[in-house]
Amino acid sequence: MLDFQFIRPVGDIHLFYISSCDSTQTAIITLIEQGAMGLANRSLPLALYTDDQQNGRGQQGNDWNSDVGKNITITIAFPLTPSQNIDVVQLNKALSVSILSPIQKQVSQSLFLKWPNDIVTESKKLGGLLMEITQINQQKFLLLGFGINVNQLDWQNQPKATSLAMIHGDAFDRDEVMDAILFSLDDIWKNRKDLQADYSKLLWRMGEHVILEIQSDVRRVASESSSSKGVGDGRNSVTDRIFSVGEQVQGLLMDVDQMGRIVIADGDGELLAFHHGQVRLKF
Repeated sequence: MLDFQFIRPVGDIHLFYISSCDSTQTAIITLIEQGAMGLANRSLPLALYTDDQQNGRGQQGNDWNSDVGKNITITIAFPLTPSQNIDVVQLNKALSVSILSPIQKQVSQSLFLKWPNDIVTESKKLGGLLMEITQINQQKFLLLGFGINVNQLDWQNQPKATSLAMIHGDAFDRDEVMDAILFSLDDIWKNRKDLQADYSKLLWRMGEHVILEIQSDVRRVASESSSSKGVGDGRNSVTDRIFSVGEQVQGLLMDVDQMGRIVIADGDGELLAFHHGQVRLKF
């Protein structure tokens, strides 16, 4: 049986700790099933962090692991009510901004959101997010898992990884960084701010040349002319353009639209929109 400890409230979020687990994204489900403190009020979120995540999950099931006690590995469970109409893409953008913003205050080097859910410098990965909706017993929850590299310095076989300590040149108090992020997320969840404009400003390589690598065969792709109004609003036509796995598509990064698709303008000025899983945005 997993050994959970209640640590403290951070805003309205009840923060729990477990010394070791496979993944906070799955362990928090067990915590809720066991009847965690704070669930008497089903409108309040709770969070679970660990020092030792042994089998963390990233996008598309990718592993995410870190040195024991060096980084932030945490999942927050936001309870959903039947009456809530959740725009998952808009919420994902708002939560991403609310995680990055307090981290940016810790360092002078600019940080960005790299589509679909990474936090990066110009050339290195600092962390990542994973958001999913699940039902536990009779209650639906939005699970937001994220990992932020804080004090880890050794990244064997991970040349693109960095940490706050490496960027700043000194160690950080991990709990202070974590609390700052939780307070920011708590505020966003309670006030439901629209941070689309902030998200676009923080988007890695926004307005610059990017390369997309096709991950699965794409026979039809959403597109429109770059001279059309409503760029990235999801009102695209569909054309029969064929892309094969491994093929690279280049263009200017225009935005991430209301459906969560990355939108680029190719050399002919045509806007192409791809879903996560169809392409990978290359560093």
